[in-house]
Amino acid sequence: MNKEKLKNTLIQNQELIIKELSGKIDFTHEMVDLDELDVIEPEDLSHSNEAGELNQLMLIQLQKAQIDLDTLKNMDFSPKRKVEAGAFVQTEKFNFIVGFPTIPFDFEGMHIVGVSMASPIFPFMTGKTIGEQFEFSGSKYVINHIY
Repeated sequence: MNKEKLKNTLIQNQELIIKELSGKIDFTHEMVDLDELDVIEPEDLSHSNEAGELNQLMLIQLQKAQIDLDTLKNMDFSPKRKVEAGAFVQTEKFNFIVGFPTIPFDFEGMHIVGVSMASPIFPFMTGKTIGEQFEFSGSKYVINHIY
């Protein structure tokens, strides 16, 4: 398991999310700006207000995505002996990257899901070592490897 390559993949994915959000913000920003020289219909004002609200929501998402990127870049991905932030955990059912939430994705032939430390599963797995098991939501997991 090349954790540095995995970290770089996660960083690239997060940067892509930021780029897409920035593009959407630019697009909605254009919708908010009304040309004062044009005839302005009441409907135009309504759409401008909706676009403004959408723009604000996306700005919040962008800010969170940037904070997440900083968190990811600063996360310690060194080898681990127990489940903690920066650990890659293989079980017989799932592979987890701990400390950074993601939707499931494939990497080097493995299906991986990112788990934040605020995730409901984290307290059940934290501190566990190879060979130990934990149970969450009615499923048992045996830890096969920790990287």
